Amino acid sequence: MNYRRSVNPILHKHSYGSEFAIEQLPDGCEETSMGWLFGATRQWRGPDGLHVREYGGRLLAHYDRVDPRRNLVGHWIADAPFELALGSSGVVGMLASVTVSAASTLAWIVAALVTTVSASVFARTRF
Repeated sequence: MNYRRSVNPILHKHSYGSEFAIEQLPDGCEETSMGWLFGATRQWRGPDGLHVREYGGRLLAHYDRVDPRRNLVGHWIADAPFELALGSSGVVGMLASVTVSAASTLAWIVAALVTTVSASVFARTRF
């Protein structure tokens, strides 16, 4: 699904999550430490869900469906389901391991993964 962005004339039509190169940092971007660097040296968040990372002087950007500065859980569900699934499964697994048997722990971890992936699929169709 493509959306036209009017943030800056540098930016054109791009689908959510797909990366694209930009020549300069658009107005309204602020440097942030929120988010994975994935080898980048710096990163910025801008208007309309814009997320820019710098790799050796080259700027790569993508649009997030949900801005994590405003709704972190929504961002995890819509834009970072792997991190949400991993984190929630780990928390559920730790809690279950001290309260129930090994078989039940595994069942809780699987349930957490299925629930997280289902929520992400629903969020991606909705947003």
